[in-house]
Amino acid sequence: MKEIMVEDSQLLNQFFASYGLTQRESEILGLIATHGYTNREIAESCCISEKTVKIHLANIMSKIGIGSMRRLLALLLQQALTLSKRSNELSRIQALGN
Repeated sequence: MKEIMVEDSQLLNQFFASYGLTQRESEILGLIATHGYTNREIAESCCISEKTVKIHLANIMSKIGIGSMRRLLALLLQQALTLSKRSNELSRIQALGN
């Protein structure tokens, strides 16, 4: 189970980096993607106000070019699945080479 968690974390980090998200933006999006946190739960977890959470979310969506949380999460899932598929293909190729 730990291996899946590490891989998921790596996939999220690749997604965050590809859009130039800050550490805090990445943290907030990660809390939503992995735990389904509400704005209030994010604010409590990060020790910031709900208004600040909303500002970070607006910045995230602006950087990614998406206007809704549903589309943002769909994009995140789609890219994670694509990266996972590529990773699996590379693993198979490396296994064949050994």
